[in-house]
Amino acid sequence: MVPLTDEEYAKLKESIKENGQWVPIVCNPDGTIVDGHHRHQVCIELGIEPIFIVKTFPTKLDEKIFAIEINASRRHLDYKGKHLIYTHLKELYEDRARMKKVKDGKKYGENHPKLEKSKREESSSEKAAKIAGLSASTAKRMDHVKKYSPDSYEKIGMDGITPGKAYRESKAIEKKIEIQKEMKNKKIKLPDTITLYNKRFQDADIAPNSVDLIITDPPYLENDVYPKKGDSIFADLGKHAMRVLRDGGILVTIAGHFYLDAIINHLKSSGLKYHWTLAIIHSGKSVSIHSKKVMVSWKPMLMFVKGNYKGKYFSDLIRSEYQGKELHKWALQWCAT
Repeated sequence: MVPLTDEEYAKLKESIKENGQWVPIVCNPDGTIVDGHHRHQVCIELGIEPIFIVKTFPTKLDEKIFAIEINASRRHLDYKGKHLIYTHLKELYEDRARMKKVKDGKKYGENHPKLEKSKREESSSEKAAKIAGLSASTAKRMDHVKKYSPDSYEKIGMDGITPGKAYRESKAIEKKIEIQKEMKNKKIKLPDTITLYNKRFQDADIAPNSVDLIITDPPYLENDVYPKKGDSIFADLGKHAMRVLRDGGILVTIAGHFYLDAIINHLKSSGLKYHWTLAIIHSGKSVSIHSKKVMVSWKPMLMFVKGNYKGKYFSDLIRSEYQGKELHKWALQWCAT
């Protein structure tokens, strides 16, 4: 059960001191307190003779359910307190449903029509959520958050963190785990002609004039395009590409609409030649740029060449299969189809 906070306990103690014990303490026939542990403790501390009533329950399971339900109806709990009530009750309701099914199965036989009634009854999770003061969907979302993102679960109710917001974070974590499992099951061998560098291009030790194609998606925030000190990341990228590309080699980079002119100028300043702009058509949701009153449904991909283009004809339209950014916030979000 959810214990009383120090403030709640102090209020209960003050109330009993001023007004007496209004609500009796419930015991089972064995004398064990089922409901009213805090009231009993307060009475002992105040030297007041506690008032008891005895209640008989069909089973020990019903006794546990009663204790939780009666407390849930009195308490003003936060989301996590309600979810704790929900979790306990759901488990107890499921145990009771299993016991009833076994009992009814022995009484009527496993295929008796009366057993069909249980299919129409409220589910254990729905009933537990209602008693706890949660919607069924909120309860299930909090289950998900607790499983996949315990840190987010602990923050629910703090700093504006709602179960919905925490759920979105836990779904991203779940997706990341699924992708990582999928990647482990895939055995991909890159051709010998391709080298993958898992590092910043500035730190990659690549021989000059040794690369045919660079594909990249660098950050293009304002400070990356217009840094207060030094060159922008695109100026550095252009210099790097100019150094490592062979004659006729190609640099392809995704760019932001806001800064196309500046990015193109940065890359041209390195000596690379602007060749073309390709369009990546998004399959996901469009992004709204309110300052420009634009619904963005495509992404520019700039193509630069060192020297003269020597390749084949190509289409400048790429339809995107949305991949998400669960593994990294800068994940490449397009796939040629």
